[in-house]
Amino acid sequence: MKPVAKLPVIIWVFLTLLVYSSVLISPTTFRFSGLISFGIPFVLLLNLLFLIISLAFKSKLGWVAFILIVCGWPFINVGVSFNSGGDMTSDGIKVLNFNIMRFNYSHTKDVNRKIISFIEENDADIVCLQEFAATTANYEAIKRTHSYEVFLGGYSNSFAIFSKYPIVTGGALYDAGVTNNILFTDLQIGPDTVRVYNVHLESMSINPETIQTTDGIKKEYESVKNKFIKASVSRARQVKDLVEHSLKCKYPVLITGDFNDVPFSYNYFQLRKHYSNAFEKKGKVLGATFNNKLPFLRIDNQFYSNEFTLKAFKTINNVYYSDHFPLIGIYELSR
Repeated sequence: MKPVAKLPVIIWVFLTLLVYSSVLISPTTFRFSGLISFGIPFVLLLNLLFLIISLAFKSKLGWVAFILIVCGWPFINVGVSFNSGGDMTSDGIKVLNFNIMRFNYSHTKDVNRKIISFIEENDADIVCLQEFAATTANYEAIKRTHSYEVFLGGYSNSFAIFSKYPIVTGGALYDAGVTNNILFTDLQIGPDTVRVYNVHLESMSINPETIQTTDGIKKEYESVKNKFIKASVSRARQVKDLVEHSLKCKYPVLITGDFNDVPFSYNYFQLRKHYSNAFEKKGKVLGATFNNKLPFLRIDNQFYSNEFTLKAFKTINNVYYSDHFPLIGIYELSR
């Protein structure tokens, strides 16, 4: 191959590796890193396309595309899962997390009753709700479903942890006036104490309706970019606080909630450095959790420390009571 012909290949390899490496750089250090990492799935797809074309034309450049895909395997591994899910009737510690959008999803009639019925039917041992902000009637109705103990916190009590297990103590990482917060409780489970975090990290506050057309994207580009960057930086700080706080805990740890970040991000990779992700272990296909006009986004998660064994996990993607889908995981504590 002539040197001139090699130049585009060298540039493409450099750009691919640059995009991949964005997950190693905190948005607090380089504020565009979160925006760059959003391009990882597209870079992977382009390399797959190049590989197919190279094979069709029997080009040696296929090796370049193949090696770049292999380098991107960690992102495929976190983004797609083909596991069985496990037996959802298994015995164990059943954990449900759900951003319920303040019982205010306009697409669903009588959403209050449906969410409460959903929680009652699934009979989880621990329920972590984000964007709770419930009336006294809704709060009491959920509490009665399984005689739960409850810990509320955050801005206008917008976080709730319901537990069949005794609540030993609880708190929040930030002041009650902060909209996006991290709640935690210590639960007594038999002879063990377990720390549960209920997370709702900084939202991008982007209205999907405004970016459904080419004209909409052009019009809103600058606003969306700035919102994305600002939120990504905020989440990086929050994840840093969460990791530092959780690593100081002497108990087994479960971290659930709405992380407002995709798996191809610095913030996600910081969490998985220390904790296992339930979707990666027993999820199916893409595991999308965002129920809105930006498809295929997995922004809700359950992470857990190595004292737990994950027995089953499922994204409940046929429950349209919020702009998020609920997650259910079943865990066993190692004795």
